[in-house]
Amino acid sequence: MAPTTDSFTELETKILRTIDVVKTTRQELAAARAEIKTLERELEQLRRERDVVKNKVETLLEALSELTEEPVV
Repeated sequence: MAPTTDSFTELETKILRTIDVVKTTRQELAAARAEIKTLERELEQLRRERDVVKNKVETLLEALSELTEEPVV
């Protein structure tokens, strides 16, 4: 009976290790999803800031363009 008990114990150990791997993987996946959400929010904020800066630069370029235009006589 020892070989059967050993086989069962080995199977039990493998199952418990598999359960631990699955739990760890789920935790890591949840953490990765949270990080993705954070990065998406940061990206959106950066895009909004870029648009603001782009608009300001365009406004400044238009103002400079007006200074360099030759007056129509």
